[in-house]
Amino acid sequence: MEMKGKDGDKNHLSPFDQNGTQGKDGRISPSWRPSSAKSSRVGDEEEDTGPRFRLYDKRSWEDQVQKEKDAQRKLDKNNGKAVAHLVDGELKFEDDEEEAKKTRDPTLQEGNILPDELSEVFTVDYYGKPLEEIDKYIKDKTFVAIAPRFSNKYIHRFTATKALGCLTPWNPVRKLAVYIATNQFFDYLVILTILCNCVFLAMPDDPASETAEYVFLGIYTMECIVKLTARGLIINKFTYLRDPWNWLDFIVIISAYVTIVIDFTSAPSTGEEDGSVFNPQMLRTFRVLRALKTVSIVPGLKTIVGALLRAFKLLFEVIILTTFCLMIFALFGLQVYVGILRQKCVANVPEYNATPSKSYLAFYDEWMKNDANWYQDGEGEYLICGNASAAGSCPSGYTCMPDIGENPNFGYTSFDHFGWAMLTSFQLITLDFWEDTYNKVIRAMGPWNVLFFVIVVFFGSFYLINLMLAVVAMSYEEEAVNTNREKEEKERKEAAKDKAKKEAAADKAQADKEAATKETTKWKPPKEDGKQSNGTNNNKDSKDSKVSSSGIHLGDNDGDISTKTKSSKPPPKIIKGEESTGRNEPGTLVDRNHACMGKCCYCFIPWLRLQNLVFIFVSDPFFDLFITLCIGVNTIFMGLEYHNMPDQLVTATTVANIVFTVIFTLEAVLKLTAFGKFYFSNGWNNFDLVIVAASWIDFALADLDGVSVIRTFRLLRVFKLAQSWKTMRVLLSIIMSTLGALGNLTVILVIIIYIFAVIGLQLFRKSYTEDKFGGDGVPRWNFNSFFHALMLIFRILCGEWIEELWNCMRAADELCMVVFLPTLVFGYFIVLNLFLALLLNAFGSESLKGSDDNEEDDKLALAFGRIKQFCCCCCNRFKKTPRTASVGPDDLDEEKQIGMTDLDNDTKDKKALANGTLKANGINHDKGEVDKAFDAKRDKFSDFDAARKASKAKDSTASNAGSTSKAGETKDKKDGKDKDGMTLGDEANDMDDDDENKETVVEDCLPGFCMKNHALWSDFDESNFGKKWYKLRYTMCKIVEHKAFEYSILVCIALSSMSLAFEDVYLYTRPELEAALYYSNIVFAVLFTIEMLMKWVALGFKKYFTSFWTILDFFIVVISLASLIADAAGGEDISAFRSLRTLRAFRPLRAISRWQSMRIVVNALMLAIPAILNVLVVCMVFWLIFSIMGVQFLSGRFYKCKDASGEVLLPSVVANKTQCLAMAATHNYTWVNSNINFDNVLSGYLALFQVATYEGWMEVMDDAVDSTEVDQQPSFENNLYMYLYFVAFIIFGSFFTLNLIIGVIIDNFNALKKKYDGSALDMFLTQGQKNYMNTLKKLGSKKPQKTIKRPKARGCLAACQAVFYDVAVSTKFDLCIVIVIFMNMIAMAVDHYKMTEYVSNILDILNILFTTIFTLESVIKIIGLRHHYFRQPWNVFDFVVVVVSLVSIILEDLLASIFNPTLLRVFRVFRIGRVLRLIKAAKGIRKLLFALIISLPALINIGALLCLIMYIYAIIGMSLFGNMKIELPLDDTVNFQTFASSFVLLLRLSTSAGWNDILETMFLQPPDCDPDYATRPEGGGKFKYSTGDCGSPAFGVFYMVSYILIIFLVVINMYIAIILENFNQAHEAEEVGITEDDFDEFYVVWEKYDPLATQFIKYEHLSHFVGDLDPPLGIPRPNEIALVAFDLPIVEGDKIHCLDVLIALCKNVLGRVEETEEFKELKSQMEEKFQETFPTRVNTSKTSSTMQKKKEDVAAKTLQNAWRTFKTQKQLRNLTKMAMQKAEADENEKNSKTRGASLANLGKRLNSALSNFFSSSRPSSATSRHSIKSQTTVTTPGNSQRKSKSTLQVPAVGPIYPAKGSDKELEL
Repeated sequence: MEMKGKDGDKNHLSPFDQNGTQGKDGRISPSWRPSSAKSSRVGDEEEDTGPRFRLYDKRSWEDQVQKEKDAQRKLDKNNGKAVAHLVDGELKFEDDEEEAKKTRDPTLQEGNILPDELSEVFTVDYYGKPLEEIDKYIKDKTFVAIAPRFSNKYIHRFTATKALGCLTPWNPVRKLAVYIATNQFFDYLVILTILCNCVFLAMPDDPASETAEYVFLGIYTMECIVKLTARGLIINKFTYLRDPWNWLDFIVIISAYVTIVIDFTSAPSTGEEDGSVFNPQMLRTFRVLRALKTVSIVPGLKTIVGALLRAFKLLFEVIILTTFCLMIFALFGLQVYVGILRQKCVANVPEYNATPSKSYLAFYDEWMKNDANWYQDGEGEYLICGNASAAGSCPSGYTCMPDIGENPNFGYTSFDHFGWAMLTSFQLITLDFWEDTYNKVIRAMGPWNVLFFVIVVFFGSFYLINLMLAVVAMSYEEEAVNTNREKEEKERKEAAKDKAKKEAAADKAQADKEAATKETTKWKPPKEDGKQSNGTNNNKDSKDSKVSSSGIHLGDNDGDISTKTKSSKPPPKIIKGEESTGRNEPGTLVDRNHACMGKCCYCFIPWLRLQNLVFIFVSDPFFDLFITLCIGVNTIFMGLEYHNMPDQLVTATTVANIVFTVIFTLEAVLKLTAFGKFYFSNGWNNFDLVIVAASWIDFALADLDGVSVIRTFRLLRVFKLAQSWKTMRVLLSIIMSTLGALGNLTVILVIIIYIFAVIGLQLFRKSYTEDKFGGDGVPRWNFNSFFHALMLIFRILCGEWIEELWNCMRAADELCMVVFLPTLVFGYFIVLNLFLALLLNAFGSESLKGSDDNEEDDKLALAFGRIKQFCCCCCNRFKKTPRTASVGPDDLDEEKQIGMTDLDNDTKDKKALANGTLKANGINHDKGEVDKAFDAKRDKFSDFDAARKASKAKDSTASNAGSTSKAGETKDKKDGKDKDGMTLGDEANDMDDDDENKETVVEDCLPGFCMKNHALWSDFDESNFGKKWYKLRYTMCKIVEHKAFEYSILVCIALSSMSLAFEDVYLYTRPELEAALYYSNIVFAVLFTIEMLMKWVALGFKKYFTSFWTILDFFIVVISLASLIADAAGGEDISAFRSLRTLRAFRPLRAISRWQSMRIVVNALMLAIPAILNVLVVCMVFWLIFSIMGVQFLSGRFYKCKDASGEVLLPSVVANKTQCLAMAATHNYTWVNSNINFDNVLSGYLALFQVATYEGWMEVMDDAVDSTEVDQQPSFENNLYMYLYFVAFIIFGSFFTLNLIIGVIIDNFNALKKKYDGSALDMFLTQGQKNYMNTLKKLGSKKPQKTIKRPKARGCLAACQAVFYDVAVSTKFDLCIVIVIFMNMIAMAVDHYKMTEYVSNILDILNILFTTIFTLESVIKIIGLRHHYFRQPWNVFDFVVVVVSLVSIILEDLLASIFNPTLLRVFRVFRIGRVLRLIKAAKGIRKLLFALIISLPALINIGALLCLIMYIYAIIGMSLFGNMKIELPLDDTVNFQTFASSFVLLLRLSTSAGWNDILETMFLQPPDCDPDYATRPEGGGKFKYSTGDCGSPAFGVFYMVSYILIIFLVVINMYIAIILENFNQAHEAEEVGITEDDFDEFYVVWEKYDPLATQFIKYEHLSHFVGDLDPPLGIPRPNEIALVAFDLPIVEGDKIHCLDVLIALCKNVLGRVEETEEFKELKSQMEEKFQETFPTRVNTSKTSSTMQKKKEDVAAKTLQNAWRTFKTQKQLRNLTKMAMQKAEADENEKNSKTRGASLANLGKRLNSALSNFFSSSRPSSATSRHSIKSQTTVTTPGNSQRKSKSTLQVPAVGPIYPAKGSDKELEL
């Protein structure tokens, strides 16, 4: 854009011109302009070196005022329109609209660091002083002050208007205030005050804190006054209260003064609520918010909070959606579960004869209310029961009665009214202790209610809560991208500067060199010669650059050394360590010592020789291998310790510790000797040194008590493994890099924890008293002290809040929610999700991709290479039979093999990489890019890509290829693919097509090496038998590969799997079924055996036993046959054979290979497995450290003395083990250990696993905190700070490591996404599902349907219809309906338990009323819109809801007498459907749900896999634990006795809810159970069983842990990954393109401008129309330049078609991002669609375009100006000519007097005409038409200075000749 005229420049440049020219007051103004603001204006190129900053004074203020006036004047002059010119036929505009719209330069915002360009010219004298505004875009009257803080210069901006109405910026008082307010020491003082204040706030009962409060208040008040004086109050921008952070301060200060006033005026209170009107305690809690002030002062925190707040806009939609869903769930619960949790078992009422004093009814009532008659379970809770079918029943002698006593959990768990229903639903969504509600509702209502919980958990918890993660992660990612961009920009500038400096230095060096070469006669040291001949010459440059970058400077004392060490034989060549290439000539010594060594050490050369020898030794690969082995063995020894170790083992571990400490010390000494000064430049060396030092300190202090903490330092040796283990190194680097980024976030988290802890402390510290909790005593987790409050808030942040909320509400009523719920939302949902987002971001960042120095890996590879050469013959044997790379779990076996026979450079290594396996030592060869830890898994995909391409090639060549080439291709493909098409590259539909049209290939029967060397095989194919055999195999192949065969086998698998579900503990009661199952088992075993044999014949052994899925089939068949044989031999009671039968549960796995969509999901999992295993192993190493620490601190300390009822005794009763055992006989005491303990490393792992899953962690922590010494009775909170061990573990062990697994899975996703052309989801979809998904995606860009035409009013009926139509389409009508829906929702929420008859009747009437309104609405719409009503899905939904509501009202009346009222509740649920109609109105919610709908097909596949795994585990659980004794928490509904109960239990365990309780029951051992006999249910007597009714701890632990790991960590995380991926996709589509809603909105606005739907609008309306649209389509006014640039076609009548406008606006939106194929496709699709929809557009002819129109307009104005100018000049020429003629004539006249007068008159007129002409005639400016006659203004000297209104003023010619009227006036 081109700028013309003075105004254009002046508009932007005040207070100083851009060109650095001297102003009229003689001041030099700066030429700097922010880079973002640079435009191609003329004359801007010249730079100037004048001073850039000027103090702000009165003159500056006047300049700003003048600038504002000028801008306004210019606006008035152009009427707000852009002024344009034609230059060479192109339009040029004077002002850039985009520039004019800018209000600020982003680099110069308030609080930013001063940019480098400005920072360089800024002088320190100006710190804290008011300076003129440096941001040229800011239109307001402002000034800036620059002040240093944390060694950076920060910008502070102030308003230049008078502060507080009286202080100008140059007022000394305000200048002082500005100086103080921006001073860094003032900030430091405030921060210090805040920190001190925080300390005092945490000690509320300390008498000093009240006094200190006044001091702090004084400081804050002073700060507030200073800032108010500097900034002003609130009226202008940049004043005190315009900053939200200052509002915080202001409110805190005001509330403090209010509290003081109240304290003084009211009577002195005792601190309790003693009936006084107001409790100032509430106001005091406001003080806590002062901690937030640190955010506004520390710069980094503001950006994080900025990110949080930006995330909040999107989060707000998610929170609304979550709240909405919560309300739906709560309403459902309210309708269906109201009052059911009060059902209890009551003892049967005894016979009673009525007496006059007490009637039978009174007795009955009293009996029911007496809680002694209610049945209690083992834990003292009243048992909930139900009368529905399959609900929990009561024991004999009891009856299930409704409405008995309170709700469970102190009355807080219920659906009895809307509030409690919301709280319970929220508890379910956050999955905290939800198993409790789940079990109770299923007991009361029966197992079908599982459906409600599945929806709540899978939709509410997994989808909505993870949507929060998706939003936060996305916001953080955007934030990180912006930050990185700024960083890169900065680095680029730095690099450019460095380059310039280097070039200058190089030039200087060159000059010096040239000067030096002239002095050739100068002395040359012999040393230099040696150095040059050393062969390092060629490397010199590269080495130099390396040295300079690492900051090591070369010493210059080589000459001195050589002279000192001269001897009779020639001195060895000595080169500096920095210059050593690693391949030095013999006789060369490398000096790695400090420079002073050579000067002071006389035996320097021998020392160097020794050092070089040691260096060779240390650098040897075997040395590294030895150290790595030592670390491994040392770790094993550390993990061997356990409770009650034998003395020999204690001695062995002690000796081992000494040996390893000596080895590691030697290693450190040797390395220190070898590397010299370079030793400390490696972080790992420093780490080693610290550990060695700590080990020796540990030895020194071994006898002292309480120094065991130092022993934990030895554990850090495990981390030394990272030196040679790639994955561990990468993960550690991720954690370290994340910790850096987490710095600020951690501060925010600490502030949040602190604030909520102090609020809790202030509000509730006096509430937790004994009397509130009855016999339970004050709970452990309370607000009684600051440490307890911190721990409680930390527990809430872990997502465990509901039980503590109940306790708090027992102590202090519902006020507790004020602390608990905000903590949960802010801490748990937002800040912790931000942590996770950071981790995910770290995975994507260069920390993973960065080329890690691979020296260690290479050394170990070399060491293994040497070992291999040593055992050469073994390796050759391995080389001969390389395995083909198959993909699947058998890779894991291969991984083990690679671990054992480690390196085979040629084949094994490449194969390992291709298969995604990573060896334990992470050795990689040859491939530079492959040595990235997680790349291994990606490299695996190259095979798949190849397979996919191969399959495509195969399709294309299918028609003309012979069977031989087929066979060849198949063989080629086999490397990347197996029989079942396990590869990802093959999409499901490819496989189907292949099956239909591929020729059958008969594979070799045996592997190649068997057939190679035997003559038998060479003739076999040609023999007669051979041909028949081939034919048989060919036929078998045809059969086996046929779809019907596969489907029939699939049916058999399904039936045999289902038969397993019937083998429960009740089978003995159904002998016919038992017999049927027995025979069916035989039939299936035979069928599967036949199938196996057929496949052997058809495929051959080679192919059969190289596919994972067929091997799986083989094992399952073998197991089936073995169990049949065992049954026949009568060995079913032998546990080994029983476990064989259990393995039949794996039969459903065979379905996977035959079930497409399932196989696709399993593929994806298989791909992630190597990476997940890798991370898991690293996590195990992390956990190992914590586990060993746990063993050191807590082994043997979880034992306790219990009485007969199982209560732990107080230490005052029993002090230790000896006393307990002594009283065992008399008092029945027992000395027992907790099942979960730290007695050895494996038990420690289990305990930590419970802590990491937050299940059972309370019990573990309680034991740890109460622990005393070994064999001593535990004492309450004796070891309080043990909590910190668990906090550390949760942060590092659980939070980091478990989230790393999520990171790995999502990282896998992104890798796959890059490999596939489509999105990462394609791998989860079959072709049909992909089509479904793509169709849905296209819906997002569909054109809105044409509006339904209004019925034409011809006759009465049509007129009525037209009225109905108007109502139906009116937005007001819709709004009314939405309001009615809200009111209906409120009415439904009023519903509660035990309503009065009156309320119940009112609600029934309201329900009928609402139903009537909705019925009327649908009737009106159906009449008005006719059949079009049913075209919209929402209308169909409304219609269904109305019909169901009417049916339910009718049925409720009709069936009330016949049916159970609980059935009627189900009908009432349908009312909730009305509430769902709100979704139609909310755009944001619709978008979030759209993302879910897109994910559905993939989620269904994952759900299917989840169900399959649960099915298998349910059957295994039934067979292993079905006969286990039923003890709490197992009961008649929660158990493994039947398939249904097992499945319901496992569904709950899939969220890991309460798995620790189930595990506890599996630890059941004698004497608590019978080890030989199990009991049949329902009194069936006892029968012999291998484990009796005891549990099996080993099986139990394996079963539970494997289930939790597979389901919770892997499958659920895939669920999360899909949701994240889809949300990002939905969001990206919105970010980039145009959604359906935007099209809708376009047409809504269009209707206003085109009410008759002609599809055209007037050209002059275009600017307003586009201005009225919302973004992204809208362009706010002024938008003339943009519209001209669109070049829209204009048709007859100066009209524009809607399609052209829409396409142009779409292009405008899409053009902002890079043009990809999708965008082009979208445009062409839209073009085609619109061509069909708008025939009118095709029929009209284009007459012009907006660009043409503007050009014509500008050209016309230019021509007018030129013509006017020409006419005026011609007129003036005529005028002059006439004047001269007149003058000649007059000269001839005699009368000189008259002549003089007329000449004077003429002179005046000429003067006036010419001055007028030259002052106003600008040829280039556009002039409006004015009559010349009308311009008779007399020109004054002042007027000539003023700008005319661009009108050409020409004098009228007539009056010159007043006498001669016949002369006509000249015309224009």
